[in-house]
Amino acid sequence: MTMELALSELRRDTDVQLANLEGQLALLLQRNELNELQVRDQARQLGELEDRLSAAERDQVTRGQLDNRFRHTLALLSLIAAIASVAVALLTTMVSR
Repeated sequence: MTMELALSELRRDTDVQLANLEGQLALLLQRNELNELQVRDQARQLGELEDRLSAAERDQVTRGQLDNRFRHTLALLSLIAAIASVAVALLTTMVSR
């Protein structure tokens, strides 16, 4: 009877340890699945950020381009001012006759 009792306790201890191992394995599998989801999500976000960076680099305006735009704008405003000055001079001449 003592042998049967010892075997019964050994079987129970083995079952308990096996259940613990199964629980730990299930937890590790769950954590692994969560990590895989996070990796996929981060890879997607990284791809989106790379696309946005590429678009920003493609569309960026350099200092030289801004200087050129400023010079063109200034030249256009000077031309408009000159035309307005000529128009005022002509109008003044016509009115004074």
